[in-house]
Amino acid sequence: SAYSPALFHLMTHAFFKALLFLAAGSVIIALHHEQDMRKMGGLAKTLPITFATFFIGALALIGFPGTSGFYSKESIIYAVAA
Repeated sequence: SAYSPALFHLMTHAFFKALLFLAAGSVIIALHHEQDMRKMGGLAKTLPITFATFFIGALALIGFPGTSGFYSKESIIYAVAA
């Protein structure tokens, strides 16, 4: 049954999606509520912790091996194929 892997994916997806939204909010607050994308360059140098957390969240979202997104997607594929 794929219910358990689907629930695992639902929970992990919610957590890393929340991480991405929190990181985006952190960028907006750090830039004094500026939301023009053209003025948001070089944030890896000015906000290294936010950059790292956003990068980890993005890796989990695409299912990069070693992240929770990978394991949740892999478990769904395994359960469906079995």
